[in-house]
Amino acid sequence: MTVPDASTISRELEMLLDQLHYWARRAHQARGTAEEHPRVGRMLEVATANLETFVTNLLDCFRPLQLAPAPVPVSDVVSAIAMRARRELGVASVTVSGQADGILSVDVIQLTRALSGILRRVGPFASRLHVAVARTDRGGRRGVEIALRSGAGARPRARSDNTGEVEWMLTARIIALHAGELQEHAGGHRRAITLFLPADM
Repeated sequence: MTVPDASTISRELEMLLDQLHYWARRAHQARGTAEEHPRVGRMLEVATANLETFVTNLLDCFRPLQLAPAPVPVSDVVSAIAMRARRELGVASVTVSGQADGILSVDVIQLTRALSGILRRVGPFASRLHVAVARTDRGGRRGVEIALRSGAGARPRARSDNTGEVEWMLTARIIALHAGELQEHAGGHRRAITLFLPADM
């Protein structure tokens, strides 16, 4: 199992604390400024939530995770990806191609957590997302392959939208616990991640 090293933890923690300090200072300065205060307050909430998520993910990188598998249709997982892409990242266009009937045996809570990590990794700058689904066979294991690819022409967003290395390590660990695999391909503003999960076809 890969765990984050001290330099990774220190770097991400320093960034998050800098964000929290910046927006806390802005909130203090904005008192009495009716126009800016609501926006600053929201950003302070985001910075606080980012720090809480980081600490939770960091703890889960080191402690044992127990899965409670349940049968879930592949179509439900694809629908969850599309819904989360729109809701969590504000992706304007999500297209889906291919079809793979089948049932996945997954821990819904942990897989949902991993899907959020994958989406933040593939789409921090994306205005479009394409999801391709296909049946596949890897080393004698039947399963489903879900490829996520972000669209080009994306605009950079704040660093707080990006996925940190600690979250990505936890995401990979959750997928590995499901006997799955992750592959990442990046170039410029285009990024693609392929997720393989064993399935009953």
